[in-house]
Amino acid sequence: MHSEASLRSRHGRFGLWLIGCLLATAFPVSAMAEPAACDRGVTPEHDLQATLDQLPDDDSRQVLCLGSGEFQLDSMVTLTRNNTILRGEGRDKTVLKMKDGVSSPVLVLGDAMHQQPSRKIQNVQVESLAIRGGGESDSEFFSDLPYLSNSALIVRQGEDIVLRDLDVRDCRSACVLTEYHSRDVRIENNHISHAQWDGVSLNRAGPTALVGNTIRDNVAAGLTVEYLQSSEIRDNVIADNGSHGMYLADAEHNDFSNNQIENNGMAGVFLTCSVRERDPVLCWDNSFSRDNTFTDNRFSHNRFGYQIAVDDAANCLGRQTPPNVSRGDTFKNSPNEEPAWDRFGRCIAFEGSKTL
Repeated sequence: MHSEASLRSRHGRFGLWLIGCLLATAFPVSAMAEPAACDRGVTPEHDLQATLDQLPDDDSRQVLCLGSGEFQLDSMVTLTRNNTILRGEGRDKTVLKMKDGVSSPVLVLGDAMHQQPSRKIQNVQVESLAIRGGGESDSEFFSDLPYLSNSALIVRQGEDIVLRDLDVRDCRSACVLTEYHSRDVRIENNHISHAQWDGVSLNRAGPTALVGNTIRDNVAAGLTVEYLQSSEIRDNVIADNGSHGMYLADAEHNDFSNNQIENNGMAGVFLTCSVRERDPVLCWDNSFSRDNTFTDNRFSHNRFGYQIAVDDAANCLGRQTPPNVSRGDTFKNSPNEEPAWDRFGRCIAFEGSKTL
């Protein structure tokens, strides 16, 4: 992961109707639909992987309902079937639990057997359950498939994915990871905590909605991004993480609004590049995070509010205006840091921000 030097992104009925229409076109309709009836159920006494493998091999929608109790796992569960809903009875009732000391992901959506997934996984929901990693197991990566991290929930080349009402904790790597150009992913109303690295990691991600989550008490960052585009991050609590609240590398055209960012060990938001070399740290050309809008976020008791990290290859020179803007953000005991702006240019503009 990242070295310390590079550690760690309504008004009126008509307005509500318009917002609803925009969300419906940007993210899966299923995110707002009534719960579908169960097609089959499985209890902790049964083999969850075998039940998934027995679902019809066609394009029909299938709803697999998990009963209450703890599903004890000694290997990862993989879901490769499109048009599938995996639903528990509630995140305080249904638990997928990797046995202590096992170095493995818990749940993988998509092709886990090839480093580059052989195909997309589409139209999948995981909701209303808890996921527990193996805790302090001995490795960040899965020994049998070393390209696969031991994150608790992984989405590999997913499209139209909903992760909702989950409680994900005790993760050996990240708690939630999307990778290989996953897009139209909605991560909503989850509790995500106690990862040994980042709470949520978005790796080369297309449009993503991260909405209404609590992301806290992770060893590294609450949210880390290695290229994120055209996404919405709003109404989240991102707190008490060991490094940054949000580490944004090569993030562009994203909206961050109404997030509560507090008590993080380093910056509330760390704006930087994609790292090409780590010792010393060197950036990929023109990879600095840009064209992001931050609106009405609340920073409290972070070491920094915004912190900027640039170099000669990726900076903010040659622009008439800074490439990022902060509008109406508030800062309490969270000073902003933008070093050497006279050499590298201004990377963020502040409009109507307040220091409390």
